[in-house]
Amino acid sequence: MIFSRHLYWIILLHVVLILANAGTGTWLIISQRGFVIGTLLIICSFLQISGLVNKLNSFNQKLRIFFDAIEDKDNMLYFPEQNVSKEQEKLNRSLNRINLLLAKTQSEYSKQEHFYHSLLEEVPIGVLAWDSTGKIIMANSTALSLLGCQQLTQYRQLESLLQEKGRKEHLSLSQNRMKLQNETITLLSIKDIGDELSDKESESWNKLSHVLTHEIMNTIAPIISLSQTLSAYPDINEKAVRGLRIIQAQSERLLQFTESFRHLSYLPQPEKKLFSLTATLENLRELLSGDFQESNITFTLTCHPKTIYMKGDENQLSQLLLNLLKNSIQALERTEKGKISIHALQTEHISIDIADNGPGIPPELQEKIFIPFFTTKSEGSGIGLSLCKQIIRLHGGHLTVKESSPGKTVFHIDIPL
Repeated sequence: MIFSRHLYWIILLHVVLILANAGTGTWLIISQRGFVIGTLLIICSFLQISGLVNKLNSFNQKLRIFFDAIEDKDNMLYFPEQNVSKEQEKLNRSLNRINLLLAKTQSEYSKQEHFYHSLLEEVPIGVLAWDSTGKIIMANSTALSLLGCQQLTQYRQLESLLQEKGRKEHLSLSQNRMKLQNETITLLSIKDIGDELSDKESESWNKLSHVLTHEIMNTIAPIISLSQTLSAYPDINEKAVRGLRIIQAQSERLLQFTESFRHLSYLPQPEKKLFSLTATLENLRELLSGDFQESNITFTLTCHPKTIYMKGDENQLSQLLLNLLKNSIQALERTEKGKISIHALQTEHISIDIADNGPGIPPELQEKIFIPFFTTKSEGSGIGLSLCKQIIRLHGGHLTVKESSPGKTVFHIDIPL
């Protein structure tokens, strides 16, 4: 209020002086009592008007600069409070105080924004948001990972990704709309239900395997014992002995088979230790070098970086890789110039691709090959790939058929560090 009253008095004084000089000069000119003096007075009044306008413009210019700085979010602007007039000092102090409050508010807003952004990054489900124009304004890393992309800017990109059949079948989507200052924001949450289904499926198969192995072994053991006892009787004929031996041999074979997939339901928890994945892969190359040479298979191994270390159960993972390599060797039995390659990559996780140029896996069988006891081989047990899947699941990773067509099949392993 003091500032306003003082400014008003200054403006009023300037106006009175301007009117006095202009009026006196005009009267002197009209009355022809002092033409030169009257002219000088009128010129002085114009100079006073110019000075008053410049003074008022300086206030307006300062306010304009201040508001432009606010619009540009520039908090470094400072107006001097020393060596200026009293009115300028008070105005500059007020502007500096407002600027300080705005900077503090913006800092608090940035902290909150960073907090909520970090919180969304920790959420185990994917979250996206877009405005009414279809512009993606927020997408956390989980959402990008589930959608298999690095960046999203427009809703049409999201729509295209969600149309892919394989991805859509393993994702649960939930959409909601909200109003923010007359702006409609659409929120989409994405959850991977593939892992949940896989875990439940594995649990069901484990329970089934446990029941089967228990019942089969309890039933077969007495049959083997009885057949041995009966075949030892002195008065039994040779034909009966031969039949009992066949029963015993077949029972023992069934018992061995039951024991082999018993490991599927009793797979121990991995003993995770730091080991060299590169060294393990090199050992497998040496182990299977004879098979590669005998089957005329060219094997290549690439690792980025050259030496990869990871934490996991080396024995289980070595068995997993060995099973996949043997599957590839078997798939190349009728291929003249077979090729098998392993590409291992370490970034934020461990990625391993095992590829061969075999005949491929038919699309209708790609989802069945990981089911326990399912096999397309005449002498296969259908346990190998299921066991591999369970080993990877216990390591918190994924095993999938990345690609399969005549001439190229790629199994993809993804394990978090």
